[in-house]
Amino acid sequence: MVQFKIAVAIPTYKRRELLARLIDSIPRTWQVFVSDNDSSLLPLDTLFEDHVLVSHSPVLVGMFANWNRALSLVGEDCTHVFIPSDDDMFLPNAEDAVSRTLAQHPDADILVFGCDLFDENGRRRSGYRPSHMEAFAPGDGFLNFVNGVDARMPGVLFRHDFLRRIGAFDEGFELTAADSELVQRALLLGRAVFVPEVIGLYQVWSGSLTHARQATDLWLKEIELWTSKVAALLRAGHRPIAAQVDIERYRAEILARNLLAGAAGLLARGEHGKAREFLRRHRVPPKTALRTRLNLLRLRWRLWSQAR
Repeated sequence: MVQFKIAVAIPTYKRRELLARLIDSIPRTWQVFVSDNDSSLLPLDTLFEDHVLVSHSPVLVGMFANWNRALSLVGEDCTHVFIPSDDDMFLPNAEDAVSRTLAQHPDADILVFGCDLFDENGRRRSGYRPSHMEAFAPGDGFLNFVNGVDARMPGVLFRHDFLRRIGAFDEGFELTAADSELVQRALLLGRAVFVPEVIGLYQVWSGSLTHARQATDLWLKEIELWTSKVAALLRAGHRPIAAQVDIERYRAEILARNLLAGAAGLLARGEHGKAREFLRRHRVPPKTALRTRLNLLRLRWRLWSQAR
């Protein structure tokens, strides 16, 4: 019988209480590896249990560099790894769901489970959940997320040796997209399984830095970097899946959806002028899907009607 050992690699920075909450939600049979950016947890007044290893980075590194540093701590004997943020959580059913799925699909390189959302007040709402169990040959799982990555990292499990082989997070990203690019890259290169069970909670914050930066030129620049990297993989001919994907439409749709999300976020915060200026600076790519184009037109109409 194949033996599996699950690791959880956690990057953290100045969020001691949230980190403790996450660790409390992790099954004790899983190994936990924490990369403490800039040694922000010191002095350690919380005694972690034996299944938790904390490593203190002596200097402040970039966000995705700290994610990679957390991964570098994972032991060679660990077969699979989750990479949540320090404010996320796992649900009580996670251990059983993971064990059952690995027993059924021991050769999977990336396993995508469901993940719900919860806010700073503890209110939970539905997030992403696969509709049914699906197993894919390398490359074929990409079509599930061709228009964007709906999964969240507490619901994504990687085979450890596979992740080392394909590389982890691209540290060239500053704000966003490194996690989405990694998931799409893994779906193109590895055997994927989608599992219709919610095993984690992804924290969302009102007024977060992510929301504040979503409607920026740098955000969209990183979206373009993400899709250009995946497009290069597709053009290199990874699996027959490349013939099924219109690469320019793929890139256009993801950029347009982020353009829509950024402008809608500004509108929700009452920053109508910024939303109009944001949409003026960025045109809708020609191959954007009709539904997304119509949604952008409706948003533009709301913004310009309010300006009159």
